[in-house]
Amino acid sequence: MALHLLVTVSLIALTLLRHRFPIKFKLNYVLLLTSLISVVGVYNWGLLGNGILWSILAIIFVTLYYGIKLGIIASLCFFCYVSFIAFLYIQGIIVPQADPAVYVVSLSGWLTGVIGALLPLSITVVVIGTLYEAARDSLKTLEKQKVDITILAERDDLTGIYNSRVFHNMLDQAIERSKRHGSWVYLVNIDLDNFKDINDSYGHHAGDAILRYMAKQLLNVTRGEDTLCRVGGDEFLMLIDSPEKHSKEELNVVVERLKAAIEIPYIYEKTKLSIRGSIGYAEYNAKATPSIKNKDDLLKQADREMFKDKERTRAQQTS
Repeated sequence: MALHLLVTVSLIALTLLRHRFPIKFKLNYVLLLTSLISVVGVYNWGLLGNGILWSILAIIFVTLYYGIKLGIIASLCFFCYVSFIAFLYIQGIIVPQADPAVYVVSLSGWLTGVIGALLPLSITVVVIGTLYEAARDSLKTLEKQKVDITILAERDDLTGIYNSRVFHNMLDQAIERSKRHGSWVYLVNIDLDNFKDINDSYGHHAGDAILRYMAKQLLNVTRGEDTLCRVGGDEFLMLIDSPEKHSKEELNVVVERLKAAIEIPYIYEKTKLSIRGSIGYAEYNAKATPSIKNKDDLLKQADREMFKDKERTRAQQTS
């Protein structure tokens, strides 16, 4: 009975302090207690006590923690141990610690029996609760990893904005909506004019810093319903999917807003780095733009418009 009380106290303490211990420690501690009680119970009380019940519980825990193989090994060890103790009892080498007739009518016998029956149930509850918490935490971890993997698959590693693969999927969907519902698709091509000079002069670290800064600047002036991505190098694309046609003046406002965001200097190691941007856009509507038949035509048109803007900038600088 003293052993049962000691185990009860230790389990209560473990339950109260469960958050301070790792799951593996808690499970192995319960397994150790169960195994010790089963060994001592079978030896001291034979068939009078709950030792065999504890042994079965210990085997179940071993199987849950470590798999079927170790569960089978534990079962064989249990069989050999109980058979040996049974032989000792049958031969009279070990005798019961109490007269069975007295034991069944004594207070200590009943307390031992009741507590001995409640403890396996309590330990089972602790184990199941611990395994449930472990499973729940594992599911949360897996869900977070799934979200992280999804983000990594959709985002550009350097800037954190959408990558080319996601952007092209969105562009395909926008074109399909235009074919079905007559909506308008505007593709804005953004290229940093002097990025290569800065990259060559200050190194790739400065170039990476500039690209992250440019992505942030462009996002700051991008509407929530529009989509920005980096397609590689110093080239960015913006998708504007609109149910109505935008005027040329409205699109020019967008372009000027983007250029103003790009031209805000970036301070790199106490050096002010100024960037310029060339921007061109193309528009698509399934009925109104017959010369643009698909996504590739739209991309090429936006690219041509961007190079026209770049040539205009160069002409202004040389004049």
